[in-house]
Amino acid sequence: MSNRLRLSAIIAILVTTLAACTTSAVDSEFPVPVVDKLPMKVAVYFDETFSNYAYREQSPGEKSWVIMIGSANVEMMRRVFQGMFQETVELPELPGLKFPVERVDAVITPEVESFEVRTPQPPQYNPPGTQLLRGVDESTDRFTVWITYRMTMYDNQGRQIASWPVRAYGQTPEGVMDMFGPDEALARATTIAMRDAGAYLSIYFEDEPRIREWMREEGINNRQAPRKPGKAIRAR
Repeated sequence: MSNRLRLSAIIAILVTTLAACTTSAVDSEFPVPVVDKLPMKVAVYFDETFSNYAYREQSPGEKSWVIMIGSANVEMMRRVFQGMFQETVELPELPGLKFPVERVDAVITPEVESFEVRTPQPPQYNPPGTQLLRGVDESTDRFTVWITYRMTMYDNQGRQIASWPVRAYGQTPEGVMDMFGPDEALARATTIAMRDAGAYLSIYFEDEPRIREWMREEGINNRQAPRKPGKAIRAR
C-alpha cells in the first residue's frame, strides 16, 4: 500500500474513532529537571481553572472531543519547581490567605493561556504533473499540540515581578497512531508539549529580564549557595 493510501486509511479510522471515543487523558508522570537549584523558597498557587483545565473542540459532523490536562498541569509544575528551587510550598488560595505562610521569597501562579491542536491531515490531491499546493505537502498522520503557559511571579509582599509566556510544542511519535490509536496519539503529543514547557521553564527562568533584575536586587545570584528566604506572607 502506498504511503498516501495508508495515510488516507488512517484518517478514515481516526474520524470514525473520534466520533465514538472523544476523551483523551494525559499522563501525569513527569521527570524532575536536572538543574542546579536556585536558593529560593517559592510559594505556588494553582487555581481551579488550571487544576481542572480541559480543552474541548467541536468538529462539524462529529461529536465534541476533550483533552483532560488539569491534574497533569499541576503534577508537571510541581516536579519542575521541585527541581528549580531550594524549597516550594503550595498556597490554598490567592490573595486572601486564611493563615500565615512561612517565610518565602516569591509567589508563582501558572495558567494555560492557549491550547491548540492540529489533527492528522489527509494527503492533498494533485493531478499528475502539477505542483503541491503552496509547494508544501501538509499531509500527516500525527497530532501536533501547541501550549502557551502564562507564568506570573510576585514578591513576598504581593507586588508583581514579572508575567511571561512559556510556549511549548509536541508531536505524536512515529508509530504511536498505528499501535495505540488516536486517543493515545493525541495524549502523547500533549505530554511531549508539556515536558517541553517544563524543560524551557527550568532552563530559561533566569533569562526573563525582570526576574533577573529582581534576583540581583535580592542577592539571589548563586544556584548552589543556601540563603535565608524573605519575609513571611501573612493573612490580611
